[in-house]
This record gives sequence, C-alpha cells and structure tokens, in this order.
Amino acid sequence: MYLIDAFTRESHGVAPGYSTLGGNDTVAGLGPYLPYLLLVFLPTIALTAWAAWKVRSTYGKWDKVDSGINMSAYDFARYMLDRQGLQQVRIEPTPGHLTDHYDPRGRVLRVSSSVAGMRGGRGQFDPIEQQVGFSVSGGGQLSVAGAAVIAHEVGHALQHQEKDPAMALRQLIVPVAQIGSSLAPWLIIIGLILNFLNLAVIGLVFFAAAVLFTFVTLPVEFGASNRALAFVAPLGLTGQRGDGARAVLRAAGWTYVAAALTALLTFLYYLMLIFGSRR
Repeated sequence: MYLIDAFTRESHGVAPGYSTLGGNDTVAGLGPYLPYLLLVFLPTIALTAWAAWKVRSTYGKWDKVDSGINMSAYDFARYMLDRQGLQQVRIEPTPGHLTDHYDPRGRVLRVSSSVAGMRGGRGQFDPIEQQVGFSVSGGGQLSVAGAAVIAHEVGHALQHQEKDPAMALRQLIVPVAQIGSSLAPWLIIIGLILNFLNLAVIGLVFFAAAVLFTFVTLPVEFGASNRALAFVAPLGLTGQRGDGARAVLRAAGWTYVAAALTALLTFLYYLMLIFGSRR
C-alpha cells in the first residue's frame, strides 16, 4: 500500500512523506480503499464490461445471419444430441438471454428463450414431451449464433458422457468453490477486523478454490467450443458462416477469461491484506 501511496503523491509532484493540501485531500480520504479501487474494482469493471460488450455485440451480429439449417432451436438441439449418442439427455426451455447451459446433474440441456425464439418459432419439437418433429422445408429458422450456442452446450454434454478430465475436476471442486465465492470473503474480513489471522487464512484457502474453479473452467469451455465447431461444419457452417460461429464462441470464451482474471486479482488483493497486516 505504501508504494501506491508514494505513486499517488509523486504523480501530484509531492515527495513521499510530505502532506498535501487541496485536491489531494480527496485522495487521502480514500485511505485504505485506494488499493482495492486500483488493483481490483476498476480492472474488474473494465474486464467484465468489455467481455460483456464483446459477447453481446458479436452474438447480435451473427444472430442476424441465417445458418441455413432448416430446424428450430429445439429440433437442432435434439438432432445434435442424438447424433452424438446422447438420447438420454433431455431438453428444457429456460428464460433469459444467453442463459443456455448443460446441467450434468440432471443430464439436461437448457435452451434460452432468446435462442429458442429465433426466426419463425420453435418448430415441431416439444421439449416438455421430448418428441421430435423436424421443421417443414423452407428458409432456415436458426441463426449462425444460435447454432453455435446450442452446439457448444452439446459439446458439454459429450464431455460429461466421455468423462472429460477437466470437467470431472470442475465438478469435484464445485462444493468448495461455492463456499469460496460466498463465505470466504466474510471469513477474511472478520479475521482481519478481529485480528484473528488464522480465520482470514482459512477464508483465503476457500477463496483459492473459487479461483481454481474459474481457471479449470477455461479448458472445459474452450474444449466444448472446439467440439461445437466440429459438429456444425458438416451441416454447412463453413466459410463466412463458420467464421461467424467461431467468432461467437471466441467472444463467449472471453467472458470466462475475464472471470478468471478478476478472481485472481481479488485473490492477490486478499493475500496482500492478510500477509501485509502481519508486518
């Protein structure tokens, strides 16, 4: 923290160790919050905002491009699952925008309302009754972006079926990571306030599990994206359409990279607080 304070003073033309007047009172008033603002809060806001903008803008662009696949979103999901021998995986609708996901606990692939509502409705597949009925011939009903998102989730389902090591590790650390993301910050704060550093260190260990989870997630997500591109290429998503599918999946991948980096920044800040307080 001394280095940050020294940098702040020098940037205003004041040597470390001397008081300042006027506008520098505002900086001084930030006190212990300045390191958090500079090291965690502002980088986190910047990273997450950029990643969110990237995925929404890229998805919005390729959502307007017809994939040429003459199926609804639900039809396509069922078709892709069946092609991979995943007939036991159910499909369910889920509300929201880009909330599509695969649930390995219930073996359910959930298609968001934003993807399911594309270009002409749901077709003839009923996700509740789990009955297949392919859409009638004509113009494609599924966008490039929608096809990429669904194929990505099918990739997760296949990872689960094949017991992918990265996915298995991620599932293994989920319980500890959940504690790390919710309870650990409180353990750290209480430990520091009460000067009970062992409690703060316990919190830091749990938070480390949450950080590990975000990094283990990266090969899982990138692996599913690679599978997705292999799934959709034989269906005609090549050339510019293939580039669009790749761009959508790459943009989505950046959200996980941003989450991992911000988790790491927060961990390093907690580390600085705990072990810096011992000096």
